[in-house]
Amino acid sequence: MWGMINVLATSVAFIWGAPWRQGEALRVFRAVQRAAMGIGLGIVLLFYAYPDALLSRLAIYEETLMPNSPTSELTHRSWDYPVKNFLGAFTYDRWPYGYGIGTASLGTQYVARIFHAESLGIGVESGYGTLVVEMGIGGLVLWIAMSLAISFSAWKVVKKLKGSPWFPLGFVIFWYALFLLFPATFGGMQPYEDFLLNAYFWLLLGVLFRLPTIAFSAQFAANAPTSQPRRHWVR
Repeated sequence: MWGMINVLATSVAFIWGAPWRQGEALRVFRAVQRAAMGIGLGIVLLFYAYPDALLSRLAIYEETLMPNSPTSELTHRSWDYPVKNFLGAFTYDRWPYGYGIGTASLGTQYVARIFHAESLGIGVESGYGTLVVEMGIGGLVLWIAMSLAISFSAWKVVKKLKGSPWFPLGFVIFWYALFLLFPATFGGMQPYEDFLLNAYFWLLLGVLFRLPTIAFSAQFAANAPTSQPRRHWVR
């Protein structure tokens, strides 16, 4: 589901952010069209080569993701289950101020095993709930405020890059940050605590905020007059 959402969002954004006056939007649309045709052709080839494997997966998707299916898990996994885990954080006595940073995060089992520390036995699967358990309701409010500040600042940069060759890169970084800070963290704290995803997140934000300067420098160099010095010949 997230794969399809990402494909749709990036395709629409690339067409919207392309320079329409120069006719680049049509080129982007054709590129998206060719990519869609390539995906469709791949599915057709997969159907003829491995029909059982493809049809079995399509059957699973239909049974678990279609809203009209009696065994659908779409609503349960996307909303009911995360919200239930989030509300479960308020069943602990110290939800107003939390138990401390790291007490419900990944790696607590290693700390308990190496240092022979007794586990607190607390935690929920919701990422927002984990913030409440560790840092209290104030920590969750600060996290949301930080996430909104980063998202709005990143979007301002993306709008500045509209119509430039740097727009696709800027939008993809913005979309990655938005996904990691909100839906991924709401579902669980594991994505943000993954050191690879976390390192890419902060490094790419630095790249994003630097892109307007790079784009301006490239535009200035392209528009600068290339005047050659006069040559004086002496006989």
